Amino acid sequence: MLRSGWQVLRRSLPQLVDEMAIAPEEIHQLVLSVAGVLNCHDVASRGVVGQQVFIEMHLIVSPSNVVEAHAVTEAVEALLHERYAPARIVIHVEPPEYHSDRLTYS
Repeated sequence: MLRSGWQVLRRSLPQLVDEMAIAPEEIHQLVLSVAGVLNCHDVASRGVVGQQVFIEMHLIVSPSNVVEAHAVTEAVEALLHERYAPARIVIHVEPPEYHSDRLTYS
């Protein structure tokens, strides 16, 4: 019984303590490979890769119109899903002139 309890706790602990699931640098490098992406910042992830991952970020894109910016975010989401599925991804789009040096939250 203790063994079973430990196994459940060990699987659940990363989600309970909001542990980082993926290094922000890894996500940053992957996202920059998508055409139309200028940068990303405030990257956060939690969960367990292979079980369920939640990824949040601010994305700076080169298109200034909504239709093209949306297409870029769709491409980013598809790439992240391909790499880390199952994943829930939230992207906040920033205009091309926006600037931030903060890769992740402090």
